[in-house]
Formats: sequence, structure tokens, C-alpha cells
Amino acid sequence: MKHLSINTAKTQNDSAIDNGFSFPDYSGSTNIIYSATSTSYQACKIKYLDNQSDNLYAICVDWIEFICSWTEPINLVYDSIAGFTVEKISVHHNPSFRNLHRVYLNGVEVCDIYSCPNNSTHGYNEVSVKITNVLLYTVNYQHTIYRLLKEFGLTFVRYARLDIALDGTDIFNQVDMLNKWAKSYTVQSSNDAITILPTAFNKKEHRWLSWSFGKSKSGISARLYDKSNEIAQTKKEYISDFWCKNGIPKENVGRFEIQLNYKKLKQYQLNLLSLEKLSDAGFVGAIFANEVKSWLRFYRVRRKDMLNHKKEYAISKGKEIQFIKWQRIPVKMDLLQFDNHISNGSVINARNNISFNLREILKHPDTSTTAQVEVIHKYANDYQLQDYVRSTIKNLFHGENNNQYIALLNRLMDEDIGTGNQQ
Repeated sequence: MKHLSINTAKTQNDSAIDNGFSFPDYSGSTNIIYSATSTSYQACKIKYLDNQSDNLYAICVDWIEFICSWTEPINLVYDSIAGFTVEKISVHHNPSFRNLHRVYLNGVEVCDIYSCPNNSTHGYNEVSVKITNVLLYTVNYQHTIYRLLKEFGLTFVRYARLDIALDGTDIFNQVDMLNKWAKSYTVQSSNDAITILPTAFNKKEHRWLSWSFGKSKSGISARLYDKSNEIAQTKKEYISDFWCKNGIPKENVGRFEIQLNYKKLKQYQLNLLSLEKLSDAGFVGAIFANEVKSWLRFYRVRRKDMLNHKKEYAISKGKEIQFIKWQRIPVKMDLLQFDNHISNGSVINARNNISFNLREILKHPDTSTTAQVEVIHKYANDYQLQDYVRSTIKNLFHGENNNQYIALLNRLMDEDIGTGNQQ
């Protein structure tokens, strides 16, 4: 057996990282195993560990949106905030607001901020802040949100929407139960006032694949669908990573997700600091049970009872179907850690862009270079290349005493460059 290592370049910490892939090759009687290592350093990748448990479900908040008020309009303040970058999105799906600004911290999407209300539901100085989905599955994301609100001068007003998701293979199995409910007298729901409708159909299998419950106008609505299939299409692998950490398999996982609007959320008197509680499975599970347990009830009844008596009588003689095993709702939620990762190729590309823009400044000092300085500053902060910028400036501009150069490059030579990007 021979062993050959490839790509063994070291990281900034002088350590090589084994990526775990091996490539066996059998030729005659000689076996050669190639093991690869990656050249990398830390910056934007989710890290998780498999956690073996007997959990039947995983529970998590999958959507948080709240209203804030501003002291200055959002479009007037974000250019001056260190560490955060803001992208204006021209098309969005929130009919209550005209503008959408997407906010990033160190290259990681943090939230969407909707501004300029279209109707009288919101005050003229109110914005809607929607925390990005991936952030909700990570540890201590609340501190990033607190920092953002402080930097942008936003004051929390109220919650607008909260989605709680219960995931598990047991949930996936309930799709079959609902198909029976739609076709047979022998499965009945307890409350006819709750609208239950199928939303997707598989022609080959002749069965409904997903269902909706209730209406958003009533304050609560819910969906049941195949989450594993959705992840395969949307590439949200961090959710399956969250399942693994909480002892849930990745295949055939269903999701029962409730959506609570501000009418329902008022009774819980949630405030900004409640973000900490919304990472606690016990707290989230209590809200979920309180909102769902009273009406999500199905019964197996006798056909003759349904034909000869009222529905209430048939249900009283029937047997309740355990749609959700309430005693198995998890009381502990293991969220994901961010272990930031930037590939070596990305770093090389950033260095090349920095060098190119510095050479352009050297060649054309009389033209407007503000945009080039901003680009250099962003690459330096995003890829921790502040020292590279300083050394390149010294090499390129050695002997140049032109006041124009000094004025342009003072910001890039500042010893404090990049400190505003540290969390």
C-alpha cells in the first residue's frame, strides 16, 4: 500500500487541513491512496457535529420579522456604518413597503430591511426587518441583530411575523393520513371551521403531497409538506445539518410549520430581548403547542356512525389519531456554529483586485479614484488583507511624494483599517 498526499499547502496558521476525501486506485497488486488537503483560512461556513439522540422531532423558528422605527431614513445612514454593507434590491414581494435593502456583515447576509410604507398600516418612519433564514439556525445570532439595530439607529416596535417549524419523519407520515382523510368517511377532523386544503398533487402516485391549514387573516395558518424534497431543490443544506445535530435523519423528513401574525403574537408580549428565548426549544415548543394542540385533532370513526348519526356522535365513539406526539416535542435545541471559510482561490482573486486598483491609482491620480479606494477597502476587510494592502502601497508608491497620492491612500494606510468589521 502506497500513500501519496496532494495539495498540502499550509494555512495562515501553518497547519494543513485534511478535507477527509480519499481516492483509492487499484493497479495490479499495488494500492495507492491519494488524500487531499485544502488551503484555506477562516471566514463563512457552518460547522456542526452529528449528535446521536432519540429525538422524534426537531423544532426551530424559521421566520422572524419585526417592525422598527427610525430616527433617520435608512437610505441616509447605511453608507456611513462600519462593517456592514447594504445592497438595494429593486424587486421584492412585500406589498406593504416600496424599498428593500439587503444587509451584510463581513460578507454574510444578516437581514432584509423594507422601508417606505405603501399603506396606513405602518407609520411613515417604520421599517420591517426580516432576519435571514440561515442566521436563525446559528448560535447567538441575536447579538448581530442587536448590533445592527444600534448601528442603523432603529428602535424595536413589535413583531410582525413568526414561523415555528416542527420537522421529522413522523410528520412526513402524516401526509398519508391526510390523503385518507380526504377520501374516506372513517377519518374526520374535530373542527370544520379550520380550512384544510391540499396544495400539490402527484399524478403518478395519485396522492396529495402538501397541505395548508387555516388562513393567515385569522392570525394563524400552517403548512405540511416534504421538507427533504424542498431542501434538495433550494440547496438549504444548513437545515439538514441542523437536523443531523438534533438527531433527525436527512431523508423523508416532513415539516409542519405554523405562521403567526402580529394579532396572535400580541398575547405573548414578546420584545426585542425575546430573540434569546426564541432559540430555546422549551419556549418555542410551548408557543407551538398552545397554538396548535386545541384544533389539530383527527379521529378514526366508524362509517356507519357517520352515515346514521351526527359527526359529533361519530367522533365521541371514535379513536383519536395522534397527529403529533406532543410528549415528544424536544425541550433542547442545538443550533449551528459559524466556522467561516474562504477558499484560497478567493483570496488570490482579492489580492489581484487590490493590486490592479492600486496600479490604476498610480497611473491616473488625476481621475476620480473614490470608487477604487472603496473596492480596495472592502476586499481588505472581507479577506483580512490589511497588511497586504499596506505593503503593496509601500512597494508601488515608494519615492512618490505627490500630495494627491498621500490624500488618497491615507485611509488605506490607517493602522485601524478593518477594525470596524470585527464582530
